Amino acid sequence: MSQRVSLADEAITPKVLRHSRELLTLAWPVMLSRAGILIMAFVDIVMLGRYGEGAVGVSNLGLAIFVPFMVVSIGLCSGMIPVISRAYGAGDWRECGHGWRRALSWGVFVSIFAMIIVWHGENWLRLFGQTEDLSVQGGAVAIALAPGLLAQVLYAVCAFYLESTGRPFPALGAMVIANLVNAALNWVMIFGNLGFPETGAVGAAIASTIARFIAAGLLIALILGQRDAIAAGVRDGWHGVWGPGGWRAGVMMRKLGASAGLSNGFETIGFAAMMMMAGTLGIAALDAYSISHNLVSTVFMIGLGLSVATGVRVGQAIGAGQPREATVAGWTGMLVTFTVMGAIMVLILIFRESAAGIYTNDPELAARAAVVMGVAAFIFVPDTLQVVMGQANRALGDAWVPLAVYVLSFVVLMIPLGWWLVTHGGWDERGLALSIAVSCALATVLMAWRFQVLTRTLR
Repeated sequence: MSQRVSLADEAITPKVLRHSRELLTLAWPVMLSRAGILIMAFVDIVMLGRYGEGAVGVSNLGLAIFVPFMVVSIGLCSGMIPVISRAYGAGDWRECGHGWRRALSWGVFVSIFAMIIVWHGENWLRLFGQTEDLSVQGGAVAIALAPGLLAQVLYAVCAFYLESTGRPFPALGAMVIANLVNAALNWVMIFGNLGFPETGAVGAAIASTIARFIAAGLLIALILGQRDAIAAGVRDGWHGVWGPGGWRAGVMMRKLGASAGLSNGFETIGFAAMMMMAGTLGIAALDAYSISHNLVSTVFMIGLGLSVATGVRVGQAIGAGQPREATVAGWTGMLVTFTVMGAIMVLILIFRESAAGIYTNDPELAARAAVVMGVAAFIFVPDTLQVVMGQANRALGDAWVPLAVYVLSFVVLMIPLGWWLVTHGGWDERGLALSIAVSCALATVLMAWRFQVLTRTLR
C-alpha cells in the first residue's frame, strides 16, 4: 500500500523520467533483437547488391510474400505479451510459463498454415502481375524462406515470454548468433565459395532459414533449462495439445493475438502492395524502392522493440492494480518513441546518400535510392508511433478498435492513394513512400485517441 501511495504522490516530471528510464532499460535489448530479424534481410540485400543486377529485386519479391505471413503469424502469438505481463505484474510466475506453452502450441499451428501459403509464392507473384521470369525467381526465394517461418515464430514466442518476465537479453544473444551464421552462410551460398554452388538470392534465403532455426533452438533450450523450470510452469506436464488449461485457457491470448495478427496483416498487405506496384514501374524502380523499403523495415524494428516494452510495462502496471502507472507508461512510450525516431529521421535525411551507398556499389541505383529515402524517412516517426500505441491499447485489453484503425489506414487509404499517385499523380516510387507516411500518420492519431479514451475510463 505504501508503494502505491508514494507512486500516486510522485510529481509528473520525476514520474516520466522514471518511466523513461525503466522503458529504455527493457526496450534497448528488445530493439536490437527485433532489429536483428530484419538485419538478416539487410545483410542479404547488401551482399546481393554486389552479386548482380536484379538480385536485390528478386530477393525482395520473395520477401514480399514471406514477410506479411511471418508478421501476421507473430502477431497472432503476440497476445501472450499482455497476458504474461499481467501475470508477472500480479506475481503469478507459474501462469507466465503456462502462457508460454499455450503460445508455443498456437505458434506451431499458425506458422505451419502460413508456410503452406508462402510455399506457393510463385503463383502469388503471377497473380499480382509480375512477369513470368520474376515470378519464377521470386517464387524460388519464397520456397527457400518458407520453413524459416516456423522457426521465426517459435523464436518470437520465446522472446515474448522472456521479455514479458523482465529478461530481454537472451533473445538478443540468440539473434546476434543467428546473424553471424547468416552472414557467413551468405558468403558461402550467394557467391559459391568453399566449393558450394553459386545460388544468389535463393542461397541468401536458405542461409536465413538455417539461422532462424538456430535462434529458435537456443531460446527453447534456455527456457526449458532455466532454474526451477517446474515452478516456472514451463516443465510441469504438457496437459494436452494446447498446453495447460487447454483451448479455453488461451482465449484471451488468441483474442488479443487475432487483433494484432490481423492488424499487422492488413498493414503488411498494404506494404506488399506497394512493393508489387514498384515492380510494375520497372527493375530500376523496384531495386531503388526495395532498398528504401528495407531501410524503413529495419528502422521499424527499433520502434517494434519500443512497442513491446511499452506494452509490457502497461500490462505489468495493470496486473499490479496501478491504472495511473499504466497511463503514464503508455504516454511515456509515445514520447520516447517520438524522440528516438525523430532523431533517426533527421540522420537519414542528412546522410541518405551514404546510406544508399551501403546497399549497392552501382552509382545510378544508389542515387535513385537516395532520392526515395528522402521521402521514406518521413515514415519512421508515424509508423513506429502507431505500433507503440496499438500495443499499449492491447495491453489494456482492447482488441477490435485497433484492428478497425489498421483496415482504415492501410487498406482503405494507403493502397488506393499509392496507386493513384503512381498512375495518375505523376509520381514514381516516391509516391509509394508518401502514401505510407500519410497512412501511418492517420493510424497514429486514431490509436492515440483510443488510448486516451481507454485510460480515462480506467481511472
